[in-house]
Amino acid sequence: MMKVATSILGLLLLTAVCQCTRLPRESHSPILGYYDLTAHDNSGLLVFTGTIQLATIEQNHLKGHCTIVREKNAPEHVFDQNTQCEASLEGRRIDFDLAPSMDDAGLLLEGELTDGRINGVWKQDGYVTSEALGRFQAMKRRN
Repeated sequence: MMKVATSILGLLLLTAVCQCTRLPRESHSPILGYYDLTAHDNSGLLVFTGTIQLATIEQNHLKGHCTIVREKNAPEHVFDQNTQCEASLEGRRIDFDLAPSMDDAGLLLEGELTDGRINGVWKQDGYVTSEALGRFQAMKRRN
């Protein structure tokens, strides 16, 4: 009887230790989810639309998938995209890189997150990052 009790206590202790050393699971953050994106140039013309899917968050680093659909009034340097994207979050400020694997290509979105909406400016990333080329808004989809 003593051996059984000792074995059970040993298993319980081992289980408790394993639970303490497991990597923490990502919690579901209200930031995660799908956002519908629209962007205009500085003169107010619609330049691109798309979606942002924020799938994971670790500390202040977000990863997901972004789709950009170039509108007919878009400048030539705006391209259709369907790729992985990343963002950094600092307080309410959120900055997206739509080509995180490249040093000098793609769109950058710099915005502020407020009540399920991200408002900000978009830029072209290159050897030198452009000034703001327009404004964007991304609205979180309600499930």
